Amino acid sequence: MRKFSIFAAPVLAASLALAVPTSAMAQDAAEAATTSAPAKQSLTELSQKLADPEFQDQAAMMGEVMVRMLLDMPVGPMGDALNKATDGRSPAIDPDATVRDLAPGAEELPAQVSEKLPMAMNAMSSMAQGMDAMLPALKDMAERMSAMMKQAK
Repeated sequence: MRKFSIFAAPVLAASLALAVPTSAMAQDAAEAATTSAPAKQSLTELSQKLADPEFQDQAAMMGEVMVRMLLDMPVGPMGDALNKATDGRSPAIDPDATVRDLAPGAEELPAQVSEKLPMAMNAMSSMAQGMDAMLPALKDMAERMSAMMKQAK
């Protein structure tokens, strides 16, 4: 049985753990921006939400649970599909294998995600504040681009 890169599962798990709460917040911000709320207000709200310790704790718990579930996900069926797609030239994968089986050291990953996700959310909050400060320049750039596109027609 072939072992996959030790980095594959952690990268995937961290991406999922960050994507779910972030996409929900981004959707909230997008909805706010498209319902006549000023973009500055939605970025401020997003930044505040990302920096909220209670929200961070909830996201960290959800991230930890998601990573645990990901690690228990069976990969045997994927191995079968890969074997069929490569006419039997793929590495043998135990039909009962899980992501956890293929990622040595993954046992620590749920706790790492839970610990580091709040720090990542604080960083995202700071980035949202930075975008807030850049909005006037971005709006000006968009207006200039629009004018240039009209001239190019």
